[in-house]
Amino acid sequence: MQGPTVKLTLRLPAALHEKLLRRARAANRSLNTVIVESIQQSAADESMYPEESEHEKIRRVLRETGLLEPLGPEWKKYTENAPDITHAELRQMLEGVPPLSEAIIEERDSQR
Repeated sequence: MQGPTVKLTLRLPAALHEKLLRRARAANRSLNTVIVESIQQSAADESMYPEESEHEKIRRVLRETGLLEPLGPEWKKYTENAPDITHAELRQMLEGVPPLSEAIIEERDSQR
């Protein structure tokens, strides 16, 4: 460890203690080192995304895992002239239209 340190008594749930202990043994490191490194990593992750809203966090995680991709140029023709509408306007437009899941179930039933 670099610089001055502080001694801290910490209460951990037993299951978490066991998990950290197994991780330390597997890496042939001390439990203290594993805990400090985990806290440092968590603090570093936090500082990478300061002031991130829950919505921004979800979008970032989806992007990083490949579950959210930007629309490619082939979609431009569909979105270019689309009007900007609010969620309320969209809900009003879809009023009375069954959910997609119901349409899929109905289609599956008709194919049997």
